[in-house]
Amino acid sequence: MKSLKYIIFFLITLLIIASCIGPDHSEDHGQSRFSNFSTSNPEIATGFQIKDDGNIKLLEIFHPWDAMHPAYKYYLIKENNKDLNFDDGDKIIVPVKSMVCLSATHLSFVDALDEIDKISGVSSADFVVSSKFQNLVETEKIKEIGIGDHFKLEELIDLAPDLVMVSPKKGQSFEPLLNAGLTIIPNGDYLESHPLGRAEWIKFVGVLTGKEKEAIQIFDSIKNEYNKLKTLTQDVEDKPSIFSGKQYGGFWNMPGGESYVAQFFKDAGVNYLWANNLGVGGITLDFETVYDKALNADYWRFIVYSNSDFTFQMLRNEDERYSNFKAFREKKILVCNTLSKPYFQKGLLEPQIILADYIHIFYPELLPDHQNVYYELMK
Repeated sequence: MKSLKYIIFFLITLLIIASCIGPDHSEDHGQSRFSNFSTSNPEIATGFQIKDDGNIKLLEIFHPWDAMHPAYKYYLIKENNKDLNFDDGDKIIVPVKSMVCLSATHLSFVDALDEIDKISGVSSADFVVSSKFQNLVETEKIKEIGIGDHFKLEELIDLAPDLVMVSPKKGQSFEPLLNAGLTIIPNGDYLESHPLGRAEWIKFVGVLTGKEKEAIQIFDSIKNEYNKLKTLTQDVEDKPSIFSGKQYGGFWNMPGGESYVAQFFKDAGVNYLWANNLGVGGITLDFETVYDKALNADYWRFIVYSNSDFTFQMLRNEDERYSNFKAFREKKILVCNTLSKPYFQKGLLEPQIILADYIHIFYPELLPDHQNVYYELMK
């Protein structure tokens, strides 16, 4: 009898404990289910992270100045789970059926994944990335909804996109869009300090469009080619020197030593004169400071936006002192004209091609058959 009483007591205790614990509602709160599980993506990018429990994905987005605490959380769920709610982030039903992209780089990612028909609106249609995109704009299946903070709010609301992809900037406000019930998701690709880190944001777009596997394959191909190219310059002993940019408004904005431009120079096998500057962003310098340090540099690189080929005479007309630089005298200036080259539209997703351009200019014997796409020596 005693043993029977103990068994009954034990069973009652178990029932009480079970009733106190209750059912698992972690999917309603979004906290515990992802705490100890993370995918391996991304590999290089630092601005986002994808966590996965096998059914629901958590997309976390970080500010570049705080890689420990996500600034945004998005729970990516399937249509059959659309009734789930999360108290610490927004939910997005994936794959998304329509989106508005407010940056040309976003269009390139979507286009590479063959999902351009999911774009219903863009900030400007000037940056065409494919013939399919051009046709959709001409037939008004893709609408222009404004540039910067000047949105055609009513038209944007009428599009009713699943999400609006934006480029995050300090001080930028999207309150009108949020108040209209639109889902805003920041894409910080341009904030990455490594060229491959920028390209890896295709995985971010892939997980939203249902093309995650394809995005991984595309990035792996880019990464493998980039890493293969940079090995070409590893054993070069006599490396030329280089500096970047030119003055605007009396000041020179030089890329920091930890910027993506500096990384390109390092991988291309040249000595960047400001490589020891510990900064990702640009360094504001006066002309004299640059002149003193870069006067005898072997190469000079900058980007222009010109209606015609940018020439040495045009550069001299901006400031006669430019002609004193060794790189000017020896005609070793690398230039990318972004009016005729899709640098801001496709370059972010083609770092391997940009690196090949650099290597072909600095060491033509290493890539004798390469045809430059973005950068060329100024004529």
